[in-house]
Amino acid sequence: MNYDLLALVLLIVGCGLIVAEIFLPSGGMISVMCVIAFMASGWCAYKAWWETSPGFWWTYVAGVIVLIPTVIISLFRVLSNTPLGDRVLLAAPDPSEVTPYREEEAHLSQLIGKQGRTLTLLTPGGLVDVEGERLHCFSDGMVIEPQTPVEVVAVRGTRVMVRRIDPNARPADTLDELAAADEPPPSEDPSRLDFDVPQG
Repeated sequence: MNYDLLALVLLIVGCGLIVAEIFLPSGGMISVMCVIAFMASGWCAYKAWWETSPGFWWTYVAGVIVLIPTVIISLFRVLSNTPLGDRVLLAAPDPSEVTPYREEEAHLSQLIGKQGRTLTLLTPGGLVDVEGERLHCFSDGMVIEPQTPVEVVAVRGTRVMVRRIDPNARPADTLDELAAADEPPPSEDPSRLDFDVPQG
């Protein structure tokens, strides 16, 4: 038996099965046949060259190690640049196709923190005017009267979530004032505990 020729033929068959696995759905059967072909090719190469020509054997082993990844990488590179490859590899859809309102959501996100006025009664959905732009909105579960000052707090799809602005709320003045409010009065002894009993 001509083992050297058989080793090369089986090697070519194995590479062909790699290509077939990409195009033909087989439930893994082609992959099994591919592994068997490579194992049979290695056995034939061992019988042909291990004892008589070890140099040929190790050249074959190095060739297989380089050939298999090269075939796989080359195949995917060729397919990725052809219309046929788009059908076989099922290229990922464009983000604009998956999220058609992506640009609108990005625009609405820039309005978070902006203030405006309700144009209709929010029950909880309605319309709001923010910086001269009429937007569909909804409140956080509260009924809000028209012409009420509101603030955009979040974006849900193509609508903004608004919250009524409390006219009596006063924002913190400065960090220094907040820190000073937490400090004990200057006249108070910091070493004295609340439950200390003054000595008579």
